[in-house]
Amino acid sequence: MPTFYDPGADAGEASEALRGLAHATRTFENPQDLYGVLGDLLSGMRSLKQVLDQLAEAHVKNRPHAFDDHGDHTIGSKDALAAADELHQAATLIDQAEERLDAAVGAAGCIAWRE
Repeated sequence: MPTFYDPGADAGEASEALRGLAHATRTFENPQDLYGVLGDLLSGMRSLKQVLDQLAEAHVKNRPHAFDDHGDHTIGSKDALAAADELHQAATLIDQAEERLDAAVGAAGCIAWRE
């Protein structure tokens, strides 16, 4: 169960859930289940984009506390900005993937599976 307050625990749980989903989606006994799985993935992808943007903002906001292993604040601050930039870029890619997944959900919604 998600805690809604412990990012570390919730990230671990999300990782395990995705691992389980990767295993479970190797086969589908009922193709009718495909649409629901896609819809849930779309929702998860939107949440993942939000998480990446929030992690980027946290890196920027916490720059005053960023140091490298030798105590150099300039380097730590630079690395925090680099991490934030990479996280924003990842969120942009997730945005693009979300558009494709949304299109797939739309197409899948037009399918009437029959025996």
